[in-house]
Amino acid sequence: MNSQQVFDVIEAIAETASKKEKQALLAANIGQPLFKRVLVAALDPLISYGISKRPPSGTNSAGRGALFDDGTWAVIDDLAARRLTGHNAIAVLCGEMERLEPKSAELFWRIVKKDLRAGFGAETVNKASKGLIQASPYMRCVLPADAKFDEWDWVKGAFSQQKADGAFTNVDHDHAGIVRLTTRQGNELPIEQFAEVVDAVKVRLQLGTQTHGEILVLVDGKIADRATGNGILNRVAAGGSFTEREVPLFFAWDQIPLECVKPKGEYTVPYRERWSSLVDQVVGEGNSIMSVRLIPTERVHSLKDGYAHCTSLQVEGKEGTVLKNGSGFWKDTKSGNKDVVKLKLEVDVDLITREVLNGEDGTKNDGRAGRVRMETRDGLLSVNVAVKNEKLRDAIDANRADFTDRIWTVRFNEITEPSDSNPLHSLFLPRMVEDWYRSDKSDADSLPEVYAQRDAKVQGTPEVVA
Repeated sequence: MNSQQVFDVIEAIAETASKKEKQALLAANIGQPLFKRVLVAALDPLISYGISKRPPSGTNSAGRGALFDDGTWAVIDDLAARRLTGHNAIAVLCGEMERLEPKSAELFWRIVKKDLRAGFGAETVNKASKGLIQASPYMRCVLPADAKFDEWDWVKGAFSQQKADGAFTNVDHDHAGIVRLTTRQGNELPIEQFAEVVDAVKVRLQLGTQTHGEILVLVDGKIADRATGNGILNRVAAGGSFTEREVPLFFAWDQIPLECVKPKGEYTVPYRERWSSLVDQVVGEGNSIMSVRLIPTERVHSLKDGYAHCTSLQVEGKEGTVLKNGSGFWKDTKSGNKDVVKLKLEVDVDLITREVLNGEDGTKNDGRAGRVRMETRDGLLSVNVAVKNEKLRDAIDANRADFTDRIWTVRFNEITEPSDSNPLHSLFLPRMVEDWYRSDKSDADSLPEVYAQRDAKVQGTPEVVA
């Protein structure tokens, strides 16, 4: 297989919308050495070539008839190693594209651009050939049960950061001043669509670094929800553009040297120092650049305070927080870093059914079971919980009497206090854990027991209620 034939296969893959067919075409050709080499050169997340904009030359339609050879790969290797940079790199790039026949020239450019324009990435390739494309280094969070909070330096403080409704993004700013934006999987975003973010990175963020954060999208001046924002970003990544109403923003939370970005890489500078450096860069004197921002952050001095920050954001409709040990290091880990903990307060309690309520007038559940009013056994907390699914709704409608005075396990995110409009306590975001009542239990929890279970989850220690 030569470079012209490789290009034809990639175009055939691009023409099918079916993921299965794409994977089948990849599998059928993955044994070809040149095809495999092209995939690695274009998709390996740790390889970049320092050129993001196609030069005006090197776009001839006739070419000189050459196919990929050792000289082509020497240019690619020199670009990757930064032995070719600046105007010299562009001149050599143009010369090689003019030497190659048209399809090979286009393939060459797509490798350098890190975009094969075929609708697949490293994940799809690795399904056809396991481990061919190495994973992009990434530090995963752990859940509270896997953390070692007793080893954290709470006196100096931990960092509680909002989980934003965006798309995780690595921002590389190399020593030559080249900026790359890549996804968690290592796929490059079309840099020309993020011009304001790139300009801000060049002004504010240090050379030779990779900054971690999320890209969100402003729509009409307001941050879009996750589904809307990520839908816009997916459209742009697929070759579309932002509209006049849409503005991308980068929210940063960490930064490491580029030399640490490698499989099993580690950066042993404590997080509090990494964060302080990032703050100095982004919030530097006279900074009026808004395209690069810091993730909303609070310093907390106990796990209880961390959960309090988390639940305050959840009440506002946010997903939760990530809690970071100020003394923790950065490291590439699939199993999770115990110094980086995803918080999302969820507590299970047992409540008793008092009344089945119909769905609201004019809705699809008008006249049918829509919610169930549940209480603690002392009646001091009352909450309406939506019926979990249609199967349960049918069962309740068939015999409502059987579903009163029953015990249900209910999951919630926070307890709400009595107010002028409601003299009783209630729950924030209540939902049924299972789609049936508990036949093994006849007593609901009391309000003090609900608080105790919430506090035990927040404090990470068991509490006993008399």
